[in-house]
Parts: sequence; C-alpha cells; structure tokens
Amino acid sequence: MNVAIEYVNDLPIVIVNGRLDTVTAPAFDAHLGPFLATPRPRILLDLSQVGYISSAGLRSVLQLVKHTAAKGGRLGLFGAQPAIMEVIEISGFPTLVDLYPDREAALAASKVESKGA
Repeated sequence: MNVAIEYVNDLPIVIVNGRLDTVTAPAFDAHLGPFLATPRPRILLDLSQVGYISSAGLRSVLQLVKHTAAKGGRLGLFGAQPAIMEVIEISGFPTLVDLYPDREAALAASKVESKGA
C-alpha cells in the first residue's frame, strides 16, 4: 500500500494505492498523522487504486471523516471500484461522506462547495 497527498488549489487529495486492511491500515494512519495535525474542513480521498478494504481500512477512513467534521466539513471520496463501493455502502459510509464517481466530479463539486461557503 502506498499513500500520497496531492494538492489542487489548496484542496488536499489523499491517494491510496493497494490494499487498505489490517496489515496496511497502521501505516496509512502513521502516514496521515502529520497531515492531520493541520485542521482541514475538506479532504478528497482517491480510492481508484484500492483493490480491497477491510473494517480496519474503514476505521482509518473514519479518522478522515472525523477530522473534516471537526471543522464543519466533509470528506469527499471518489473512484471506488464496485466491490469497494459495496463495502462502503454496507458500512453506512454514504451518510458520512460525499461520494463521487471520479476525480473530476469530486473536484468540480468541491469547487462549487468552497464558493458557496
């Protein structure tokens, strides 16, 4: 599993590549620790390269949900493959995050949201 953070007009995009499970979730959390030291009301999470997510992975995503919610914002999640989306839906995450089919839709919605704020 690899994690990268990219910025588009000051909007952080967390890009995950690989499995997000019991083995890799601690590394994901450790990588994001310094990043989450700065309050951020909006973060996008790119799951387009994630092939598997477990409950431990969902718990790691939940830390991003809580982080953005603490600043009155929401996490935007995009690019999840059908099997990943099924796990996200079954887990009730659609009530906690903004879901987008792809990066372009997530960026466009985030641009509109930031103008309205």
